[in-house]
Amino acid sequence: RDEYYRHLDTKNRQVQKGNDQAYWKRRHDLAKQVITKKKSDGPGDKVGKFPINNDIDRFLAVKWTKQMEGAKKKVSADAVDYTKDVKPILADQCFRCHAKKTKGGLRLDDRVAALKGGDSEYPAFVPGKPEKSYLLELIDPKIAEDDIMPPKGEPLTEQQRGVLKKWIAQGADYSAGSGKVELSEDTSDLEFLRRVSLDTIGLIPSADEISAFLKVAPSERRTQVIDRLLADERWADHWVSYWQDVLAENPNILKGKLNNTGAFRYWIHEALQDNLPMDRFVTELVMMEGSLMEGGPAGFAMASQNDSPMAAKTHVLGTAFLGIEMKCARCHDAPYHETKQMQLFEMAAMLNRGTLTLPKTSTVPASTFAGRKPLIVSAMKPGDKIDPAWSFSDVIKEKNLADWVVTDGKDSRAQLAALITSPHNERFAQVMVNRMWKSLMGAGFVEPVDDWEATPPVYPELLNWLADEFVSSGYDLKALTRLILNSKAYQRKARALETGESPNFAAPVQRRMEAEQVVDSLLVAAGKEMDTEELTFDADGTQQAKVMISLGYPRRAWEFASLSNERDRPSLALPKAQAVVDVLKNFGWTGARQGPHSVRDQEANVRQPAILANGSLGKRATTLSENSAVTDLVVKEGMSVAEVVDAVFLRVLTRKPSAEEKKLYVTLLNEGFEQRVIPAKQRKTPLVRKALGRVSWSNHLSAEANSIMQEMEKRAKEGDPPTVKLRPEWRERMEDMLWAMMNSPEFIYLP
Repeated sequence: RDEYYRHLDTKNRQVQKGNDQAYWKRRHDLAKQVITKKKSDGPGDKVGKFPINNDIDRFLAVKWTKQMEGAKKKVSADAVDYTKDVKPILADQCFRCHAKKTKGGLRLDDRVAALKGGDSEYPAFVPGKPEKSYLLELIDPKIAEDDIMPPKGEPLTEQQRGVLKKWIAQGADYSAGSGKVELSEDTSDLEFLRRVSLDTIGLIPSADEISAFLKVAPSERRTQVIDRLLADERWADHWVSYWQDVLAENPNILKGKLNNTGAFRYWIHEALQDNLPMDRFVTELVMMEGSLMEGGPAGFAMASQNDSPMAAKTHVLGTAFLGIEMKCARCHDAPYHETKQMQLFEMAAMLNRGTLTLPKTSTVPASTFAGRKPLIVSAMKPGDKIDPAWSFSDVIKEKNLADWVVTDGKDSRAQLAALITSPHNERFAQVMVNRMWKSLMGAGFVEPVDDWEATPPVYPELLNWLADEFVSSGYDLKALTRLILNSKAYQRKARALETGESPNFAAPVQRRMEAEQVVDSLLVAAGKEMDTEELTFDADGTQQAKVMISLGYPRRAWEFASLSNERDRPSLALPKAQAVVDVLKNFGWTGARQGPHSVRDQEANVRQPAILANGSLGKRATTLSENSAVTDLVVKEGMSVAEVVDAVFLRVLTRKPSAEEKKLYVTLLNEGFEQRVIPAKQRKTPLVRKALGRVSWSNHLSAEANSIMQEMEKRAKEGDPPTVKLRPEWRERMEDMLWAMMNSPEFIYLP
């Protein structure tokens, strides 16, 4: 990896790093002087009435205490309170169409969703800027005219519109004005183990991991398991999927250069395995060197049929590392953002290492508005030349900083990497902290995490302190994660947010497993391998990489991609892999990442329980086959039925059953339990299916290929053959128990 640093003057960088460490240490010390009375905290310590584990809890406790005191004093009689003043208006006039029901793609009962906007892509409001808030235009009869909202009934009164305008001007805070802070209970040890395992390695803990955890003294269990999980190589397998979304990694196994990226997923995975400092991670990504098609960061540059690939990459970098949303600026000046189209293309020219020409397709023709006043404007015209320049001085003002950080001062791409990752660029560290906090706590200091323009951070002191710690650690993502995981804030039981409620981090926000966690944890609970086809349509390797690539035999769910093929030819189907992809898609994953996204849709839908209950993957996970660890468990001699129930609960739900549950499942399994195992001499020979021929692009049009594929699809639907070691009637009851547990909400929601 040091090869990538040939662009940087190592000596100068060391000098800079030394100076910056001193700078950040001063900021760190100043921040701690405000609130810290002793060097370390631990279990049993308190600030006011709030228990703390570390300085994260101290910052929150001080904030909560001041918040409650401020509420008692009624800081401002003129302040608009969301719960008392605003929510009744929205609930009466707006929520019936823009809450759980999202007409036009817009939700107003959730601040993040309102800031994101609906199908129009305009945020409903811009905190502090009522004059730029689309919501106020739509509810004003004089402005909206026939487009008035709500479309039926009387429009909002002038007094109601005035309340909303003042609320937006004051920041559009969704929190209640009472200042009351109610902490949730601490998680139990096993609840904590399940959550921290999913958050670090993306898997529920195995039976052996549970046993090892419980053998450690209670006072040391959590700290020790955090350290062990952060050192686990499976950390990379979990977090790579997050960065695939954020960086719009989008390989296709067919015609890989058809408006796709290269498979730079392997570089992301390797970087996470190595715990590559995030400033170097960004530097390597921006430099876009190495292999284009075989997993190097050069794959990030690939977007062959995009009208301006470097502008597309600038959009990705802006949202990922600077919190600047520039999607609209691809074609015009953003109407509800400060970013101009020129700024986007100047940064794109830095990536391009030279002048760019604005393509015609990156503009909006005047004819679009058919004589109406345009809603959007741009100072740029097709054919305009744009030179490399950094014009985000509000993010980092030291325009000449890159000149002495990089060896080649003329390399604008290296300059861009230095400007983004410099410790003087406070936004970069804050954005990274905010992303990790959101991922682990369920809500960020700034929402949305990829668009910082509209919303000031909540708890800014804690955000700044964590950013300082992140820089001081050498941009170590695991060091930052360790701080958060050891806090009391993280270790409390999660709870759902009430409609319109803003998080105060008195409890983590309840989260559902991500799609990859659902798939991988189903297989961990069953003790089975992924076992799908090779992810390629070129099994015999006759095609060039630019036409077809292989993504190998997947071990974890992050390795999948779109399985679509030309004209959806049945003979090119991958039935086992498709069963996995079907589950992934229903839980918010997409195999075609045409643009960056930081947060997936977490709304429940009827397809999710249906695909788990009736899909091929769910059937495979619950079948007691020869390759199932649950089969090995239940055939052990000397186990009572109660011990089997306990062991399966630990394996699937990471807890012991309640008395009621235990009674229910013991009753279910008790009949025939002693005779459940078929003596070895009476067992049938395990079914071994005959190998089928390989179908590939070179032979998929033959009649034989279709016959082979039909048989493969049949086998995929049938799943693994049941074990011959257990009597069918008892085995089926055991499978019913597994099915019920894996299909319970408890399985897919973090504690």
